[in-house]
Amino acid sequence: MATIIEDRVGSEAVLRRHAAPNISFDQAKMLAAEFGTPLLCVSRSAVEHNYYELVNGLPGVEFFYAAKSNPDATILKTLHRAGCSVDVCSVGELKAALAAGFTPDQMLHTHPCKTIDNLMTCYETGLRWFVYDNAVELKKMAKHTPDVNLLLRVAMTSQSSMINLSAKFGCAASEAVSLLCQARDLGMNIRGIAFHVGSQTLSPDDYDVALSRVREIFDGARDEGIELEVLDIGGGMPAPYRESVLTLEDYCAVVNRSLQTHFGDLNIRVIAEPGRVISADTTTLVTAVLGKSVRPNGSTQYIIDDGLYGSFSGKVYDHTDFPILAEDADFRPTYPCVVAGPTCDSTDVVCRDQDLPDLEIGELLLVPTMGSYTNASASTFNGLDLAKAIPVA
Repeated sequence: MATIIEDRVGSEAVLRRHAAPNISFDQAKMLAAEFGTPLLCVSRSAVEHNYYELVNGLPGVEFFYAAKSNPDATILKTLHRAGCSVDVCSVGELKAALAAGFTPDQMLHTHPCKTIDNLMTCYETGLRWFVYDNAVELKKMAKHTPDVNLLLRVAMTSQSSMINLSAKFGCAASEAVSLLCQARDLGMNIRGIAFHVGSQTLSPDDYDVALSRVREIFDGARDEGIELEVLDIGGGMPAPYRESVLTLEDYCAVVNRSLQTHFGDLNIRVIAEPGRVISADTTTLVTAVLGKSVRPNGSTQYIIDDGLYGSFSGKVYDHTDFPILAEDADFRPTYPCVVAGPTCDSTDVVCRDQDLPDLEIGELLLVPTMGSYTNASASTFNGLDLAKAIPVA
């Protein structure tokens, strides 16, 4: 689980979250002996801790965990017991949420472009809250599911996010009131506005900019006789990887101030879709060294039993850079090396810029912050199995 460390900038102390494993090397050895490797260890207490940090940091906000970040059963079941709701985008995520104990009234469907099967299966199960961002999707839903509750997703740019989630989804802010009016004219239940500042948004100030723009849409809708009652602020809060991030308490304090500044005078329902900020640091990967060689350029290369096609897929799709930890590394000389995955693809290289001790075949490595967009986007390329995920305390 991420640790909080005090950094000093000038004369001011700044608390930041740093990536740290949620199991020890001794625990890793016992678990690897029982379950094998690669192994993802999912901490239930870390899931609860992150969720309650959000609840305390953003009072009055309802949380719908973004299952796409990691639909792991341990995470979903823990969040369900804690009182969280869930954000789903597909039939598969719907089924995972139902299996974890969520009921359809605890779900929000946030995919702005749904297949008919996706839409109808979720609707027939009882899900009634959906998102749209264009007129074509609106007409599709008016035809097949005319009584659902709708949120209009609006595109928002961000200065500090690692991934721009408005590049693919979200209408232009200038089109928002028109699309709200179209929903009203079709007899649809248009209930509110949704936005997403982007994934791994390092600065909470980006929320302030977005909330200011969304308030203008709320006011424009009111001028058209549409009283919006729901504000969905999406997700995007960051997790620590090789770089530290603000503590969740400090991050939420800024977002909360922005909510009060721009929407404090309105009696509306505020919801959020956190994914990474809940799931990322709940999981530590245990991986073993399979091979070791000296390449023609003189560099030492280690082959491990997980890679870019597996749990390190976040390095490809999510622009994340994971810290790799060796036992007693502070007391062993370290050297530049290459760490590569187990497939036959030569691009399957996990890192080239982390120094590690002289590793032995079979030695275990720990990789923290492996709970978000890792096994969720992994594949069985080359006929290799996905890492097994197990719950830990």
